[in-house]
Amino acid sequence: MKVSLVTRIAGIAAVAAIGLAACGNSSSGGSSTTGGGGSATSLTPQGSTFQQTLEQQWASKYHQAHPAAEITYSGTGSSAGIAQFTAGKVAFAGSDVAMAADEQRMANTACGSNALTLPITSGGVAIIYNVKGVTSLNLDAATLAGIFMGQITKWDDKAIADQNPGANLPDTTIATFHRSDGSGTTSVLSGFLDATAKSVWTLGVNKEFTWPSGQGAVGSSGVVAGVKNTDGGITYAEITYAKQAQLPTAAIKGAKGGYVSISSGNVAKSINSGFTVTGTTPDLAGTLSFPEMTGYPISTVSYVLVCSRYTDADQGSLVRDYLTYAAGDGQAEADALWFAPLPSALDQKVLASIATIG
Repeated sequence: MKVSLVTRIAGIAAVAAIGLAACGNSSSGGSSTTGGGGSATSLTPQGSTFQQTLEQQWASKYHQAHPAAEITYSGTGSSAGIAQFTAGKVAFAGSDVAMAADEQRMANTACGSNALTLPITSGGVAIIYNVKGVTSLNLDAATLAGIFMGQITKWDDKAIADQNPGANLPDTTIATFHRSDGSGTTSVLSGFLDATAKSVWTLGVNKEFTWPSGQGAVGSSGVVAGVKNTDGGITYAEITYAKQAQLPTAAIKGAKGGYVSISSGNVAKSINSGFTVTGTTPDLAGTLSFPEMTGYPISTVSYVLVCSRYTDADQGSLVRDYLTYAAGDGQAEADALWFAPLPSALDQKVLASIATIG
């Protein structure tokens, strides 16, 4: 079913309001008891800003079905989410990247059991821009790398103009905005550029960098706000942020095919062709092969990091039940918020892994 832009943005605003309202009633770790003889259980996960909008939608729907339970997700960035999870301060975290070996060891210790990395949704990293008079834009991987490396500095540069014949490109200076905090979205973008434009992109793959140019900002909302307020601005973020700011996104040319716009269907094609599970069941961490992606080429899965066993049985039960909803009926919420549901075969593996959480 198609959902209008106005309807979608109104829904996002409502979900955000619910998430903020819930903050006042939640505790930092897991469960809390309320007065009047009733007991309410809460979770306060945090991490990936990429999955924040969808997590808040899931939390709202889950609370409607389970009024005694409150899940309040905070988009603090993948690095912050991993740090809080490995320190045992949150019951689960969102991350756009799998944990490194040392982080896995810390998480296992904090859990007192093996920590699991499970895909929970998929989506594309949108290239968001604000150039007066330009509403359609094509960029290949090498040009995108050149922009963020500070090598292409004007919007009418030949490298951009050759890919956009007929476009009225101004000589406006390009203003790049990048994440200053540790970000899984940065890791995904750098992974794409490292795999498809290595001759230009020389920074490698990481959650944060010392960037050669541009302005840093905290969170996806921060970089998109910078672009919104800057003629000539460009950044990268989950597409929901572009829709909220009413900013256009570029069609991107990767290793295969032509220029592809970001959409749920094009993300699904890329995940089906470019994501492989490398973890040992029930762990489902995987790798992205950007050169193999046949749809939107900067696509990724986004994970939840969970304990396989919780010392607090009630907390473990709530995590299992909530994630069963998110990976089950909750996948139907993805398209309306510009995410892509997990491919069916992968989703069934995720549900089977969630069922083992205790």
